[in-house]
Amino acid sequence: MDCRNIDFSAEKSQQRIERYLEIFSPGLLNRIFALVLHLLGVKRQTVATLVNLPEESVKTLLSNIQKDGFVAIRDRRYSSANLSNGRSPSTNPTVTLATEGDYCVVNFGDNHEIRVRREHQVHLRTLLLSLCQGGLLTTTVVSSALEMTPAHCRELARKLSRDDVVDVLVDQRQGQQQDYLVGADVKAQIIQYFAALAVTGRSTSGEALAKALIEFDQTALSPRTIRWHMNKLGLNSIKKTLPELVDRLKKTSDHSD
Repeated sequence: MDCRNIDFSAEKSQQRIERYLEIFSPGLLNRIFALVLHLLGVKRQTVATLVNLPEESVKTLLSNIQKDGFVAIRDRRYSSANLSNGRSPSTNPTVTLATEGDYCVVNFGDNHEIRVRREHQVHLRTLLLSLCQGGLLTTTVVSSALEMTPAHCRELARKLSRDDVVDVLVDQRQGQQQDYLVGADVKAQIIQYFAALAVTGRSTSGEALAKALIEFDQTALSPRTIRWHMNKLGLNSIKKTLPELVDRLKKTSDHSD
């Protein structure tokens, strides 16, 4: 098969990959790509680079396929008993992701779950991108939870498989550590809406405050910037005690009257 004169559309390729990632895990799709590229005559070293796998892994994969057939492309974590009985492992993810208030909850079944605060972005990204890279959560689910494009999500997952968390996920820029972008009046608005939301029992997440600021004051700030100033102002430490304090002051005031 000679593909030298065939036009390849990067846009259509991206769209089709997105659709098939709803069915196949990223790891399985990469192994299929490796086989196809090998059959088309691409050098093994180049194949390894394109599918982001060590060359030795590609060599082992191709050897296993020659020995065991197409079944060798499947994830080896599935038991040989299931495969020998002719039952294909389910393509539905066994891990689910849900948002509950200020938390993202990863459920592994049998009452086993991991809860991570949505404002703890490094922790949350490390967990979800690792599950995505391992094929336990789809790119679509993870990218939606992290509010990023699927392409950016896949790129971060690939980088995380090679590099340390600090190198990939921790923002190395210094600009965010400056106060000049947010003046005293805007900080006052952040404190005001934080207090109002906390006292009324509503979410005080960066997203909730960003929505309140734009809706009532036409002040546009990213949730990330708001979270940074919330931490610097110490607002998270009074999130639970503030409503209790307001109630106590009300009772004291009523009693004194």
